[in-house]
Amino acid sequence: MLNFIITETYTEMSMLAAKRVAAALINKPDLVMAIPTGGTPVGMLAEMSRMAKNGDADFTKTFAFNIDEYIPLRNTDPQSYYYFLQQHLYQYANIPAENTFVPDVLAANLTAECARYEQTIVDHGDFDMTILGIGHDGHIGFNEPHATHSPVCHVINLNVDTIEANARFFARQEDVPQQAITLGMGTILRSKEIVLIANGKSKSSVIKQLHDCTRIDPQFPASFLLMHPNVTVICDREAASQLHI
Repeated sequence: MLNFIITETYTEMSMLAAKRVAAALINKPDLVMAIPTGGTPVGMLAEMSRMAKNGDADFTKTFAFNIDEYIPLRNTDPQSYYYFLQQHLYQYANIPAENTFVPDVLAANLTAECARYEQTIVDHGDFDMTILGIGHDGHIGFNEPHATHSPVCHVINLNVDTIEANARFFARQEDVPQQAITLGMGTILRSKEIVLIANGKSKSSVIKQLHDCTRIDPQFPASFLLMHPNVTVICDREAASQLHI
């Protein structure tokens, strides 16, 4: 059963998610985290950065992993997801650069690179906390609706809806990468704690679908979260507007 927490505003959602991270850091300073990108986590990352600056949270022993990365964008490309985390969190939150991880999407052998990234996660004891967003079609990470899902880190061909949704971040839709490396569903589910955040009316339908979901459906990837014993969904009032709770 998923635990839903509804906040009145996006700001409250962001602060609550950041506080969950801070609380986990107190219990385990060398926290191993998987961190999302996109519009939804911007407020949470800003609050985490503020906490670090003000001494309310200490990230100096933290390990941070990208959930996914576009192929073939370099770390320094402003549209890459590593660059996003660098701009919104890493440069403020005193996480040592050697403690930040992202798949090498320029590797000659991407299959081998996926295996290496997966092994790096295993070598760190798997994730203590995974923070997720959710796509309008229920995708988590870049695990999109499909008949089957890889349990481990893998290359994914992005579907048309995802490419269109992400086109707002690029000058032209044809500039949006067609592929990415993403954590596998099993990789995510091995995390000790999962926090999913969502905001805005555009996410209200998928949040209702997730709330009402009672079985695993590979065409609705977020339904796999039902298999995990410790999932908290934090959403603002707009995202929860179709829920009767």
